[in-house]
Amino acid sequence: MSGLVRSLAVLMVLTALVLAPRPGGQPADAARHPTMKLEGVPSEAALVDRFLEALRKNDAAALHDLRVTDAEYLGVILPGSVEPGQPLRAWRPDANQYFWGILDTKSRYSEINLLEQFGGRTYHLKSTEFAKGTKTYATYNAYRQLRLVLTGEDGEDVRLSTGSIAELGGQWKFISFVRE
Repeated sequence: MSGLVRSLAVLMVLTALVLAPRPGGQPADAARHPTMKLEGVPSEAALVDRFLEALRKNDAAALHDLRVTDAEYLGVILPGSVEPGQPLRAWRPDANQYFWGILDTKSRYSEINLLEQFGGRTYHLKSTEFAKGTKTYATYNAYRQLRLVLTGEDGEDVRLSTGSIAELGGQWKFISFVRE
C-alpha cells in the first residue's frame, strides 16, 4: 500500500510541475501547437518599458501595437483558453468576430483613457503586480490584470491598472488594456 501512495505522490508532483506556469517559458501544451506564436517583445520588463514609453510619447499607435492582433487573438488566445491537455476550442466564425469585436472595442477605449490619464508624462516603474495572478492555458501563459506603481516626475507615486498579458514562446504582448 505504501508503494501505491508513494507512486501517486510522485505522479501528483510531476503533474504539478508539468502544468505549473512557467514565466518566460512555454505553456505545457506548446509543443502540441508549434505553429502558434505571438509577435511581441522578449520579456515582461521590455513590454512594460515599451508601454511606459508609448504613454510618455503620447503615442496611440505604439500603445495599440503592444496588444495582440485579431489573428493572434483568434488563432492563439481564444482557442487556447482551455486547460492544458484539453482540445483547443473551436468557435463559429460569427462567435470569433463577436468576441474579438468586444475585446478590441473595449481595449481601444481603454487606450484612449490611458493616454488621457497618463500620456505625455514620464514615469519610473516602482513595482509590478498581477492582481489576478498567472494562469497557464493550453497555448499560452496569462498574466492577469497588470497593476503598476509608478513614480511620477513630481516624485509622487501613481497607480496604473490595466489589462492582461499573454506570453508564448518567449514573446510577450498585451491581450487587452481592459481593467476588470
